[in-house]
Amino acid sequence: MTLRRWTVVALVVSSLLAGCQGEDDATADAEPATLTPVAETDRFTVELTADAADRLGVRTTGIRGVGGQGSAVPAGSRLVMPYAGVIYDADGSTWTYVETAANTFTRQQLRITSVVGSRAYLRSGPEEGTRIVVVGAPELFGAEYQIAGEE
Repeated sequence: MTLRRWTVVALVVSSLLAGCQGEDDATADAEPATLTPVAETDRFTVELTADAADRLGVRTTGIRGVGGQGSAVPAGSRLVMPYAGVIYDADGSTWTYVETAANTFTRQQLRITSVVGSRAYLRSGPEEGTRIVVVGAPELFGAEYQIAGEE
């Protein structure tokens, strides 16, 4: 991930955190994101408050199978998703955030065969029909890695 992208992630996460400080109701003390370790991994499930999810504009869509797409499907592909939902980590591994409950997301690894336009074709990843994040994924990544605005 480039320095520019990390900077954008840090600024957005910082804005998310700062936005919660001005509230005067019971949610003012709540953290915008709660992290829960995923067993036997180095990953965390990210649970956002409803206000934080709204502020980030998180949007999801379903993973689709490639059946019926004809000869345009790259060899070895069995799934397709919007490329907007793909996240790259520091070593170039590809991930997406899966919605596991309302405003709750867990990072899952992908094996991409090809990117064609706005679509990523996958050898492996979440099962067909699984809801993935297509808007707000970099912010979830920043929250998971606890990247603050000053970093």
